[in-house]
Amino acid sequence: MRMFSDGRAKKLAPGARSRFAMMVTAGLILSAGLSAPSDLAVAAGAQAESGSLHGLRTVTGSVVADKPFKSAQVYLKNVDKRIQYMVFTSGGDFRAVALFPGRYEVTARAIGLESETQKIIVRGRSFDGLKLTMRSLDDPSLFPTSVPVKSVRLFNAAGWNDPAAPVQFGSYDEIYPPGPGRVVLESTCFNCHGENTFSLTPRSEDAWKFAIDYMRGAQLGERERIGLGEGALSGSASNFRFSVEDRKVLLEYLTAHVGADKPSRAVRTDVQVPFDESELAKAQLIEYYVGKEPDPGAKPAEASGAHSELDASVSADQQTLITMQLDAEGNVWAINRAVPSQLVRLDPRTGEQVFYVLPDPTAGVHDLVIDRDGIIWVTEFTRDLFGSGSGDAHPPRLLGFNPKTSKWEHILDADPDNVINVLPKGPLMAPTVDSKGNVYMNWMLRGAIAKWDPSSKKMFVSRVPTSGGTPYGAAIDGNDNVWVALWNGGKLGKFDTTVNQWTEFTPPTQPANMRRGPGVDSKNNVWVGIWAGGPRPGKIAKLDQQSGRWTEWNIPHRGAQPYEASVDCHDDIWFPESGAPDLPSVIGRFNPRTEKFTFYPKLQFVADTSRLVHTAHGGVWYSPRYGAPPGHSAFGVLYPDKDKITSLAAYALNGPPSYAFTVGGKATAINAAGSRCEQPVSPH
Repeated sequence: MRMFSDGRAKKLAPGARSRFAMMVTAGLILSAGLSAPSDLAVAAGAQAESGSLHGLRTVTGSVVADKPFKSAQVYLKNVDKRIQYMVFTSGGDFRAVALFPGRYEVTARAIGLESETQKIIVRGRSFDGLKLTMRSLDDPSLFPTSVPVKSVRLFNAAGWNDPAAPVQFGSYDEIYPPGPGRVVLESTCFNCHGENTFSLTPRSEDAWKFAIDYMRGAQLGERERIGLGEGALSGSASNFRFSVEDRKVLLEYLTAHVGADKPSRAVRTDVQVPFDESELAKAQLIEYYVGKEPDPGAKPAEASGAHSELDASVSADQQTLITMQLDAEGNVWAINRAVPSQLVRLDPRTGEQVFYVLPDPTAGVHDLVIDRDGIIWVTEFTRDLFGSGSGDAHPPRLLGFNPKTSKWEHILDADPDNVINVLPKGPLMAPTVDSKGNVYMNWMLRGAIAKWDPSSKKMFVSRVPTSGGTPYGAAIDGNDNVWVALWNGGKLGKFDTTVNQWTEFTPPTQPANMRRGPGVDSKNNVWVGIWAGGPRPGKIAKLDQQSGRWTEWNIPHRGAQPYEASVDCHDDIWFPESGAPDLPSVIGRFNPRTEKFTFYPKLQFVADTSRLVHTAHGGVWYSPRYGAPPGHSAFGVLYPDKDKITSLAAYALNGPPSYAFTVGGKATAINAAGSRCEQPVSPH
């Protein structure tokens, strides 16, 4: 189904193509009487199991290989519905549950291993005894992935690289020899950019000088700041300590060690992600793809501005889901940063997707939130970012969509009093909702937050105290206070909504890139992730509001980049990581009671994720966004324990917008055994 800009809805038949590349597969389920082609294995025609997940199926099997392996990834793609499942082997055996009936392509992969793809039809209550044999690949260290294997390791900071010039690897000291310039990188640059950004994109002395001067804001005396990082190192006005001497030694160092004469290189990951086979054996991931089926013979998409936080949208043939929210009916809503910009609804029980074009289809989008009344609030992203001067230009706005009427019922100026007296104002980011229904959002580029009060119909704007603080992600706590991660400021900001007062908290690790930022647990503690800085490990950090004390835990692998911290109904802390050329993108979990980390690889080796959202019964929803080839952007969900899947419906934890506490400040009661999330859900 597709929603046109005038509010009309139209269903698209399976396989149909719209001129905006908004193909969706309607809920096609192969009938029990489907005839199987001779080259397909067919499950025994068993009757549907009584009491099962509404006719969903199970596939079991085993994987063998010509060398030892652990936790092979088994991919089961429903080609009729464009839904892919991934489970992991334990002792060579695997089991996938809650599968839609239909035609499947099944492949197993592990490090340096891959099986042939088998085609099967699943239509009985289960398909048992599938056998997969993995063979060694030419590259014995190649990581498994659901996308074509040749694409792995070809990703660098600029996007999908030329297969003829793959990334080279070296030790940290080989790529970055000790010296004054490395000290500047480690104390300043690596905290936000990571250690591979520089070595993956070698350049000339003039190009490095331009990049450094951009960060110093060399042109800001003549114009306003238009980039999120521009001016972050601007001398005495900076939140970072970056001197003229630092600039000199850094330029000399970069030119000497990652200059134009050097190849594209990455630091070899000397401490890999520690995967636990017993935990992975319980897990299952599902991805519901949007957009058209990719052409396997097509050249990978070239890098574009779509990989920048500043670009409004991507090309018309590449869908890019950014962030997601869960409604009270079990549906998942996502922002699609395509052309045109869209709001997309998925019913995970059927796979049906519905698209709603934004009022301004070229404004670009990044975030959404669903309030207790079901209104979906979307923040426009970058309509005026580069000051086009066109007659229809406008600052980013707050948009309210009513699913009951399928109309955009609110189109609001997020700074009507022009408190931010500068253009461009955008982007507008990270909407959150408090217990009274007030909607808060961040003016990211200009360092401010805005509040929309639906009862008074008034908008209020407050500037963040730290100059250039750049508020990215945000969270509401149990007392209706707003917490924001100050990306360039390295601080955590609290806005007391009762007295409209700011307080800033500095973690022990400094400077700290908290990226998107905070989550709040049922005890009102605030959690963030902090990116690794060269040899300094990435961290998960907790701020105890009562004592004001920080606690930090090191993430146990090299180069960890936790994009955001979020909290499930057990008060476990979850975070997505983007990975590196030899480090898989993963979803991590931290149990504060046992101080144990658990990691789950995503289907795609390269595909970053900015946000996670939690269901009432343990599902963790995410989207693989930048880095995925065309056709692989998706609604994704991780079930840490597939045996606890009772429905594919995605009911929000404590209701929309899925906080770890009941809205209004009462802490959620955590099951004493800690084994199951006990939350009321809709009977749907």
